[in-house]
Amino acid sequence: EAGSREPGGQLGEVAKGDLVAERDNAVFNATAGAVIGPHGLGFLSDIGRIHELAEIGMIFLMLTIGLEFSFKRLQGLKKLAILGGSAQIGLSITLSILFAQWMGWTVYQGFVLGSVIALSSTAVVFRNLLDRAELDTQHGRIAVAFLVIQDLAVGPLLIFITSFGQPANSMAVSILMSLAKAALLLMILLGVSKYFLPKLMRWIALSRSREIFILTTVLLCFGASWVSAKLGLSAALGAFFAGMMLANTEYHYQISGEITPFRHIFVSIFFISIGLLFDAGFVVMNAATVLPIVGLVLFVNCIVITVVVLAFGYPPRVAVITGVILSQIGEFSFLLLETAQKGSLIDKIFFQNILSAAVITIFLTPFLFNLVPFLMRLTSKIPSFGLAPLTVSRGQDQKTRHLKNHIVLCGYGTAGQDLAAALKSENIPFVVVDMNPQNVHKARATGLRVLYGDAMNERVLKEVRVEKAKAIVISFGDSSSIAEIVRAVRRMNPEIMIVLRTRFERDVAWMYELGADVVVMEEL
Repeated sequence: EAGSREPGGQLGEVAKGDLVAERDNAVFNATAGAVIGPHGLGFLSDIGRIHELAEIGMIFLMLTIGLEFSFKRLQGLKKLAILGGSAQIGLSITLSILFAQWMGWTVYQGFVLGSVIALSSTAVVFRNLLDRAELDTQHGRIAVAFLVIQDLAVGPLLIFITSFGQPANSMAVSILMSLAKAALLLMILLGVSKYFLPKLMRWIALSRSREIFILTTVLLCFGASWVSAKLGLSAALGAFFAGMMLANTEYHYQISGEITPFRHIFVSIFFISIGLLFDAGFVVMNAATVLPIVGLVLFVNCIVITVVVLAFGYPPRVAVITGVILSQIGEFSFLLLETAQKGSLIDKIFFQNILSAAVITIFLTPFLFNLVPFLMRLTSKIPSFGLAPLTVSRGQDQKTRHLKNHIVLCGYGTAGQDLAAALKSENIPFVVVDMNPQNVHKARATGLRVLYGDAMNERVLKEVRVEKAKAIVISFGDSSSIAEIVRAVRRMNPEIMIVLRTRFERDVAWMYELGADVVVMEEL
């Protein structure tokens, strides 16, 4: 089966080529936009039309993202999303204000810069996570949690930008109004989703007309976008909510099947529209300002998100990878910039500096994603990167020190919990390895031997005595992590039985090629 993400075999080379092609397409589209745009050959010079094109592309793209989104992916991450996401935005703004003071800018310019930096690209990150089948990985789920909070923060940030310098009472009222509008939009869409949408989609399905089915989906998307815009929120945010609304119907798979093939077209439109805004000449003339801003964006986002994720007890490997993939500036940042410029609150030079830096960071995102496999291999070789801070106590060491002929269970999600219960009932010795704090707490509460760490790391594998184990079971379906774990385990114990779980039939072949003894497919 083509589609494997394992780089070691023939099947992996096919998938590797697909990922490179995705990256090259994004780069090509952005470059094409820059060439034909008003700052290039001038084939498209109407800035208003360019913004309309970008918004249409964003609306459709956010619809497809909403169709793929599930709150189940955020289970156990609410605290990290709300507190961690808020801390990340606040720290980004604070550091940007300090940077602005160093550059000789005003506090307001620093606030605008911080607001722009704080928002990563939902469209770009989500698309890359989908294309690389990393949406359900630990770093993928955490990244999505941050993105949701960032998108919801657009409204309050817009109010701060337009109300900066006004009395605190006036600003507080504006923020409360924004939150009330967002709540109203959600209530409207939830009401439509529960009472109106199922009947409408059933009636449309009975027509057995594919064209009417697709047209209805598009109309619902634009309807939600229109309501969102009328409430003073982002039209793209309305499309995202519309996708989530449609994803909860029984027609989700049919809708996704009809719309998702167009996702690459929407992505192309988005990247072309970004390229149209890019002025290469301005970047060359102002490189001394633009490049430090690019460095600030990548550094601040990566470091801040890494520190926040570490603070919530996740291993350094997960924190670093999450920071890297969220280090770009997002599509909603352009909305904040335009709002500040329209209100004559920032000058044209400042606007172009930030805009240029934003485009460059989005342009770099596919390359940053390609660093993930390298970072996974690198951090797996650093002992401390496999363990979350202060997680391995001496009492825990005593519990695993004398283990042998046991089973190592990697992952304590739903499948891991079912297997752990079966092993416990049969009195089979085993130890659990997981890097989700909630899962570890749950396992410890039931009296299980559990180690909080990353099974990719050899120090963690030594702690659970994998060299003396009879078998290892990897109960999660993260293909990229599985490959690194299998390699490390085989080095330490060539005779151990390896049991893997996969979500897709296409992965079975390369998993056996990788060295698995048994592969269990989730689809069965």
